[in-house]
Amino acid sequence: MSNPFDAVTFIYVETFCDSLSMRIIPSMTLNGRSLLRRAYPKGSTEDIVAQLSDKFDMLYLSDVDGITKNKPQLDVAREICEGIPTMYEGGLRFGQNVIDLLITGAENAVVGTATLVSLEELGIAFKLSENITFKADYRDGIVSFDPSIAGRAIFDLSRDVLEIGISNVLVPWELAEDASKAKRELGFTLGVFATMTDQPALERLEVDYIVTEDFGSMVTNE
Repeated sequence: MSNPFDAVTFIYVETFCDSLSMRIIPSMTLNGRSLLRRAYPKGSTEDIVAQLSDKFDMLYLSDVDGITKNKPQLDVAREICEGIPTMYEGGLRFGQNVIDLLITGAENAVVGTATLVSLEELGIAFKLSENITFKADYRDGIVSFDPSIAGRAIFDLSRDVLEIGISNVLVPWELAEDASKAKRELGFTLGVFATMTDQPALERLEVDYIVTEDFGSMVTNE
């Protein structure tokens, strides 16, 4: 049986990307033990990760079971982390569970406001590991169970996160401009969920990296 990747070539448009300083991080989503989104080429998870590791230095992994059920697929995440440095969002609720995410081999544990119980728990997580990214989940305002997080301005929330010690903040496209202003004043690493077509605009906002599912635009069938 032929390898499905025999006819697939990853193309990194160097002339375009070199003119922009920001990092591109492809995003994959796990639903159960399977990949949910198919913007990337068909094939086994191992094959896809191997191809991505040739072109990118980091992967963003979102674990639906972890986020929605508090049952992250740690063994699948471990297999992925073995193939490429990974930012892993596994639905962390309590600070002590950050270790569960990091023992997969993930380089960074992503903590989203939609699952985090409180900022106090974020502080507990940071005491256990500094390898944490704070993610602002957004739906007509920042989403959280914690009233000290929900609905707040990204500037104020970023300041509180920085006081904990976390200096990597990830936001959706809707918050990019406000987060950029906060970054310039407070000083932190800023990532934005966006498409590749948004890249020039985010470069002007001095965003440090994009997390995108749109990396299929860097793939062509020959």
